[in-house]
Amino acid sequence: MTIKINKKQIIVGLDCDTEEEVEAILTLLDPNLYRVKVGKQLFMNCGPNIIEQINNFGFEIFLDLKLHDIPNTVSKALQNILKLNIWMTNIHLSGGREMIEASVNKIKEFNNETLLVGVTVLTSLDNKNIEEIGFYRNTEESTLVLAKLGKEIGIDGVVASLNSVSEIKTTFGNDFLTVTPGIRMQQNDEDQKRSGSLFDAIQFGTNFVVVGRELTQAKNKTEVINQFNSLID
Repeated sequence: MTIKINKKQIIVGLDCDTEEEVEAILTLLDPNLYRVKVGKQLFMNCGPNIIEQINNFGFEIFLDLKLHDIPNTVSKALQNILKLNIWMTNIHLSGGREMIEASVNKIKEFNNETLLVGVTVLTSLDNKNIEEIGFYRNTEESTLVLAKLGKEIGIDGVVASLNSVSEIKTTFGNDFLTVTPGIRMQQNDEDQKRSGSLFDAIQFGTNFVVVGRELTQAKNKTEVINQFNSLID
């Protein structure tokens, strides 16, 4: 069965260390077809200047720093993020109600259009892992509890594993965005225990898929990009 994916539904994770690596990838991508993600690895090495450079290529950016701290600290950090030209950013929902409220209120205060999504349970964690850190619900139950809290307070959506997408959409509506990390053209486990294939992601109805190392670490990046291009409607 042939799958089709919408323009800009794929977010390419720039899992890089240098500006040169980023430029080499961006020159191969069409900003009309893809968005990109800047995470801690790249941001900590290159700083906020990397955002401007990526914007100059015409790409919308998901700044994936997973803010998680006391409400005032997260609010101040988010205030600085909102000064950048960012399409989407995120917080850890396990930071609690007050932290989420402070984040939502900061975006309202700035009258900013940056989307705010909440991280539920990392895809690197399975039921054994979250039991070890003191969660008394399993991964899927914990995801729904955190998504419900975020939805009530006013975030735009959640970062959640493929396993949870259908139930999130059923419970909270199609307008509540889902961003699904760890998606690959060919399924491969590595360090994400609850990941999946691009086919599964489209079938389950997620809004955005994050594709990372399958592309950025490919020996032939052009070949991989052409495979993805062929699926974009």
